[in-house]
Amino acid sequence: MNTFKTLLYMGIMHGFFTLYVPFQLGILDAPIIDMGAFHLLGIPFWAAGGSIIILCSTDFVRKGRGTPAHADPPRELVITGLYRYVRNPIYFGALLILLGYVLWFASRLMAVYLLWFALAYQVLIVWIEEPILRKTFGAAYEAYCQHVPRWIPKFKT
Repeated sequence: MNTFKTLLYMGIMHGFFTLYVPFQLGILDAPIIDMGAFHLLGIPFWAAGGSIIILCSTDFVRKGRGTPAHADPPRELVITGLYRYVRNPIYFGALLILLGYVLWFASRLMAVYLLWFALAYQVLIVWIEEPILRKTFGAAYEAYCQHVPRWIPKFKT
């Protein structure tokens, strides 16, 4: 059931805010510059961001025994997979997809949308998600925060 709920939630949330809206904004806005073939640089960002979202959503279902939805969060703290390198890989993946749209469309509107989402994610994480995670998982989450950065991945050697 968690798989179905995850597909539904991610399809609605990321399907709308990470795929549909940016695409529409990109079509509406005239390019800042003619990127020529360089607009193709957006494709690897889409692929990386989409892969990150799918992998992490799978971890929430399998390892966390929940979903990425705030109304049905994981029951176990997920600190494996991509969560070993950054605390918010799903949001990081979404921002990579949005960066891909910025490159693809060379759009001011898309650049503003990307920055707005980065700020919105920061506010959501710091003021809502992290306090809930601290309350839910206590010392385990605090220890995790001490070793894993919020945004910029830290790769252990």
